[in-house]
Amino acid sequence: MHRLALALALVACQKERSLSTAAQITDRSWKAHVLVIAAGERAKTCAEAGAAMQKVFVENRQAFVDAMGLDRDKAQLAEAADFIEANEARYADIDTRMAALSDRCADDPTVVAAFQQMSAP
Repeated sequence: MHRLALALALVACQKERSLSTAAQITDRSWKAHVLVIAAGERAKTCAEAGAAMQKVFVENRQAFVDAMGLDRDKAQLAEAADFIEANEARYADIDTRMAALSDRCADDPTVVAAFQQMSAP
């Protein structure tokens, strides 16, 4: 019986994701980016930052995957672009934070890997 409940929960999660609008998917992706970058920012060293970022990325990977999926549908991509434009200030903030962390830890392979994972989940 436990397996059936798990299977039903997984199907419900998949349905929820498939019913999400492009704006909702984009918002979840933005929130996942914030979590990953914040994990890196809180770390004392770049090595710690990379490990923390990768851990948070794994926990939120589906948000990145779902966002990348928007590229396959021009209408969804347009909706996502409209959402980003309407929320330009918060996207500019995360871009600034990402650039600062990337600059600070440019030589750390774990941080570089975390950034690569976010762009190609």
